[in-house]
Amino acid sequence: MIVRPRNYRGFLIAVLLCSWIVPGKSQTGMNAASNQWTTLEELVAEAEKQNPELRAAAYELESLRLKVLPAGALPDPVASIGQMSTGNIRPFAGLGADEMSRVSIGIEQEFPLFGKLDLRIKMAAKEADAEARNYDAVRLRIVSDLKIAYYEWFYQFRALETLHKNMALLESFEETATSQYRVGNATQADVLRAQTEQTRLQEQIELAEQSKAATEAKIKSLLNRTSESELPPPAPLEKSDLRFNFEELRNLALERFPMLLQQEEMIQARQYALALAEKERKPDAGVMFAYHNRGGMKDIWEVAGTIRIPLYFKKKQKYEIDSAGARLSAAKEQLESLRASVQFELKDAYLEATTTERLLRLFEEAIVPQETLTLEATTASYRVGRADALSMITSLMQLSNDEIRYYEYLTRFQKALARIEPLVGEELTR
Repeated sequence: MIVRPRNYRGFLIAVLLCSWIVPGKSQTGMNAASNQWTTLEELVAEAEKQNPELRAAAYELESLRLKVLPAGALPDPVASIGQMSTGNIRPFAGLGADEMSRVSIGIEQEFPLFGKLDLRIKMAAKEADAEARNYDAVRLRIVSDLKIAYYEWFYQFRALETLHKNMALLESFEETATSQYRVGNATQADVLRAQTEQTRLQEQIELAEQSKAATEAKIKSLLNRTSESELPPPAPLEKSDLRFNFEELRNLALERFPMLLQQEEMIQARQYALALAEKERKPDAGVMFAYHNRGGMKDIWEVAGTIRIPLYFKKKQKYEIDSAGARLSAAKEQLESLRASVQFELKDAYLEATTTERLLRLFEEAIVPQETLTLEATTASYRVGRADALSMITSLMQLSNDEIRYYEYLTRFQKALARIEPLVGEELTR
């Protein structure tokens, strides 16, 4: 049986009571010097304005929208100017003296076969609509990436908070154990154990600091901030609710997922492209007008019609039709592939969310209360000399580690919902 002096025992019990941990009930250390926090809403609003990838997508969309109207314009007219002389190559030789000599100016306008211009407008409009869906997909993905990074950052911040708290506890314990060892009231094992635990904690702190710095850098890159810009600590986090079952989420994804909608727009655009390629088998007509000046002789006015003959159909238009058909088939297969992919991604994220939600309840309802009872029992045993101080410290450390795991599962749940959001087009997190 190990018996401790009252002052030593009293110190340890006081430290334990001051370090009591209940997940989700305290925000101690979250920027204690200031009430300024970084909220997720602020970051999302900033990303939607400042993210360069999203702005690039907006410019791409604007570019395609500006192409819709020109797609229905007639081909540019062709103007011509020339002169004809007889008996001499010298310009204007014989002009006014020979009826064959003349100066001419003309213009020619081609008119595509009826329906071609309309198909080109529809194809350009559908390509612009597809790019609009792509813009939505980029925006949702960037917001999702930002939320995932934010939740990871929150977890790292809370984990570091707990690790530093444990380090302070061990340092206090080592200091007291060392002073008590010098007067013969504690064993050297108490001192060595405290030092060993501090070394292990220091390793965890270094790795956590590295991960936290990397996550902060990712958040700043999504916001298009400089690496030197200040980023206040994350605000307190409340667990979101998973309001839909998998079947409901699946239906939402098949209806709203922007990449699916984009592919459907592309299929329609390629259907128009195929119809246009088939119309290229038929000739386009044109009109030509020319004026001939013969000096003092009577002017000549010329009006004629033109026709573009698809003479090399088997070497040109046929392959363009086949190519357009192949591109349409490829777009349809890509749509089926996307449908399968989105359902897999949705199922994976949904399983992650539901599993971590069950684990959260397990920690709240069983693990943390059990660890708390264990600590209380260990503390009571220590008071009567049936347990040593290290057992009590070990129990407290386990409760601290459970807090870290609790926040790990909380943020994993939030990250899973953030992964689902761009797939279903529904905000699930706050």
